[in-house]
Amino acid sequence: MSAHAYIQYADVPQNLIDTSRQHIDGVTGAKVIAFDGCPFAGQIETDGDSLEVEFPFPRNAELRDSFVAWLMNWGISFMVAM
Repeated sequence: MSAHAYIQYADVPQNLIDTSRQHIDGVTGAKVIAFDGCPFAGQIETDGDSLEVEFPFPRNAELRDSFVAWLMNWGISFMVAM
């Protein structure tokens, strides 16, 4: 995957944060977060004064559509960068 999707952590509904699973990757040291129902885990990054979550943005249309549908279902704004 050569593209990534970014969301602001503050845009995630509190009930999703409360049920999320987070851990530190043993190899990279990255903080990883998985939300209920989301097809991908994301990496939490600091963006200035705020937190953002970086997700892989798949080329496969079915996977990509599933991910976008999950974001839209929760009303989470996102940006895709290649």
